[in-house]
Amino acid sequence: MSDAEIPLQGGRTTAAVVRVGQTVRRPPRLTAEFVHVLLEHLAAVGFDGAPRFLGTDDKGRDILSYIEGEVPADLGWHNDEVLVAAAQLIRKFHDATVGLLGHQTGTPRRLEVVCHNDLSPCNFVFRAGLPMALIDFDTAAPGTRLMDLGYAAWLWLDLGDPDIAPASASQEQRRRLQLFIAAYGDEISVSSIKEAIVYRQELVAAEGEYTARTAMARWARHCRNWTVENL
Repeated sequence: MSDAEIPLQGGRTTAAVVRVGQTVRRPPRLTAEFVHVLLEHLAAVGFDGAPRFLGTDDKGRDILSYIEGEVPADLGWHNDEVLVAAAQLIRKFHDATVGLLGHQTGTPRRLEVVCHNDLSPCNFVFRAGLPMALIDFDTAAPGTRLMDLGYAAWLWLDLGDPDIAPASASQEQRRRLQLFIAAYGDEISVSSIKEAIVYRQELVAAEGEYTARTAMARWARHCRNWTVENL
């Protein structure tokens, strides 16, 4: 097997990730121990929509199984079939994590599942045009289904995108949002998901302002305003 390191360009925020043969090597983050436990749990319960954790290499990097497919470089417009597949995959992921929290003593009841916390299309692997697996679990943490799904809905529908025709954007995006949450299948209302979307948009805007990433903050504020005014 070749040991050549091939830089991976998918996603938008994680640097120094390379492919070596049928594995991915990436520098460990502060959350690495939790991510290892999570990936091992997902493998144990048979969830095949995530990479397998295979240990560490001689450079101290995490070794993950490589998942064949394409990873989008940015957000974009997705048709109904793709939105349904994404929402169903997210639901399967959330359901697969419930048992992990059940083994943690003292876990507050409000922490329902392990949230991925960055469920952008840029962290999904596509095959034949459909999302088949999740990657980049660096920000995973216990949380609620709604908070994770709110962030996912924002980015999968690209809410606030100015390229969507203004005259029809509100009605069409509301329809697509209803489709997305129905595919997830947890009796979530449009009003509750809207609150979760706005909350996550405000968090991203605040993070951008705190870290002096003004473009990110400006984008998140625009999306937040669009969501409040149109949904």
